[in-house]
Parts: sequence; structure tokens; C-alpha cells
Amino acid sequence: MASSRAILCIHGSGSSPLIFGFQLSSFRAAWKDEFDFVYATAPHISDAGPEVLPFFKGVEPYFTWFRDEAEPTKEKVAAFNASIRETTDNWAKTNPQSRIVGVLGFSQGALAATVLLWQQQMGRVPWLPKLDFGVLICSGFNYAATQFMRDGSRSTEEGDEDAILIRVPTVHLHGRQDWAHKYSKKMLATHYSPKHATVIEFEGQHECPRKLEVIRKVTEHIATYSKGEVNEIIG
Repeated sequence: MASSRAILCIHGSGSSPLIFGFQLSSFRAAWKDEFDFVYATAPHISDAGPEVLPFFKGVEPYFTWFRDEAEPTKEKVAAFNASIRETTDNWAKTNPQSRIVGVLGFSQGALAATVLLWQQQMGRVPWLPKLDFGVLICSGFNYAATQFMRDGSRSTEEGDEDAILIRVPTVHLHGRQDWAHKYSKKMLATHYSPKHATVIEFEGQHECPRKLEVIRKVTEHIATYSKGEVNEIIG
């Protein structure tokens, strides 16, 4: 059943839309009547990322959003934007009845989603469909990306630190056994307004949660956003 709403899905580093679709199988099953899933492909070929092997061996190519090469962050973001714009433009042309209303990112994809939400808030991506919410799973953190956002906020009246706080309603899924848990918490503290962010912790490692109880909590908070702000940590 086609939906009138869609979610932009941003895979992790060393992954692909095919792999991410499998990782999100529980979300797709739970939301099959609520959202269409729109998968973006990162611009750079890469080695397999964390937790990709050995399960996804043989399903190359793998892609990454931001390479480790000595490349200005501005150029890295430009390449990322180009990939996202190609995805959203193609979706709008082929599925005009289904509007992208949110973003869902995993690992490096959650970092990329953070940059995207900040750019939307700053009015830098007028081509992007309005994202009403974000779901960030096991997010990474990158100092260069944070500095990019600080540099881009210097001309605002709010000041650097306030201007890099994202005020779009978001749900942050943190695996308690995730090796990147500390980075997820740092991303949350650095870039998300406490009034607009909800944290849901789950028993798991660096992975997309599969338990329906966790997904139900996410669903409830997305539905709640139309009624008011949410600010809590859920175990």
C-alpha cells in the first residue's frame, strides 16, 4: 500500500541502500502503511564499514558519505548534498503523491542527517523537502563537521553554539553495548536542542534495533510531535 509520506534513509559508512534496507527490515514491516522508504546512495566507493562483514560479504559495492582524505569539509558536504538532491529530486518526479517528511540515518548516516538538518535550519538547502522530524540510530560524531557548522553560524545573531543546535523534533536510538555510544551522546549534546530531542536506549550494539517494542516507541514519538515537544530518556 503506497503512502502519502516518505522517509529519506541515509545508510552508514561502508554500506549501501541494499544493505540498509535489510538492516531496517523491522522498521519497514512496522511502517509499511505509514511511510515509503527512500534510500540515498553515498557518493564515494569504500571498503566495508563497521558490522558489515561478514554478513554482507559479496554484496559490493559499498559506499561512504565522507572520506578520510585531506579534503575541505565544505567539498565533502557539497558531494553529500549532490547525492541527497539527486535522490529527493528523482523521488519527487516519480512519486509526486508521496512527500518526503523526515530523515532516518544510521551511524555515519546519522552524522550526515545531522548536517542535513542543520543546513535546512540555516536555509542553505532550499531544494530539500521540508523535514519535519529525524530518527538518528547509533550516530557517529566528527569534529570537522561540527567546526563546519560553527563556521557557518558565525554570521547569525544566535551565536555559534546556539545556532548549531537543531530544533527539529528528533528521536535518538542509542545501543547500550554500542562501541560508538559515547559518540552518539556527544552528537546529541553538541547539536540537538534538549527541548526537541528524545533518547531511546536499547539493548544492542552498533545496529538498527529490531525489537518491535523499540520501534513502537519511535512511532509513538513521531506521532506526538504534532501535539508538542518531547524531552526524555526512555530505557
